[in-house]
Amino acid sequence: MIASLFHAPLGDGEAAVGVGTVGSSEAIMLAGLAFKRNWQNKMKALGKPTDKPNIVTGANVQVRENIWR
Repeated sequence: MIASLFHAPLGDGEAAVGVGTVGSSEAIMLAGLAFKRNWQNKMKALGKPTDKPNIVTGANVQVRENIWR
């Protein structure tokens, strides 16, 4: 379902592999990393540089660190 939502490129006979997350912030960060990796692969195939992705986020991006004591 999630692979379909993010339009994951699947070939014939291929299945999507996923991960589980606790929260939505973690989920969207993983989706962003997957997007970046797909972009890098596409640029490499076109012979273009992959060192400067153009990923834009809002000012409300959250990164949290849980500390267990």
